[in-house]
Amino acid sequence: MGSGTSGSYSGTKGSSQPYSSTYSVVKSEMDKDKKDPDIYNPKTGYFKNPTALSLEDSISGNNIYVDGHRQGGKITYVLDKNGKIIIGKRFNPNNPNKRAPHPTLIGGKNPKVQCAGIIEFQNGKIYKIDHMSGHFRPNIKSLEKVEKALDNLYKKNPNVFSKKSKWRKK
Repeated sequence: MGSGTSGSYSGTKGSSQPYSSTYSVVKSEMDKDKKDPDIYNPKTGYFKNPTALSLEDSISGNNIYVDGHRQGGKITYVLDKNGKIIIGKRFNPNNPNKRAPHPTLIGGKNPKVQCAGIIEFQNGKIYKIDHMSGHFRPNIKSLEKVEKALDNLYKKNPNVFSKKSKWRKK
């Protein structure tokens, strides 16, 4: 898993979960996180990543901004239960040298998502997405929900997508 703000992401550890309308954190990851008070508090659950925000709220003009900077590269995302894409850098406010896994984009004791993975940006524009979350391990079929949300965003503002993305090639 990634760590800090610039850690690399190693993808899922094992297979995805069976297709479902929502996914909880897999037990093995939850058990590991509960042993680390900088990630999981028994009273409140996962911390809420301070860089987490709605993808739509991160748009300024025709670019995506995260934490005040035009986004480039890969960052985490979740598709929450309401169909909103939440993005954020891997930043742990309790200890910047520690992990900030996907559940921290929502926070709480038992966060649930429709999908989770990595979203890649090129020069402030959406380029591509995947479903590589080691904590939620969503089924690849869940990626269709994220693509539908991005299709809707494309209809509102096609210029937030890279010219190389599949959405701009339609």
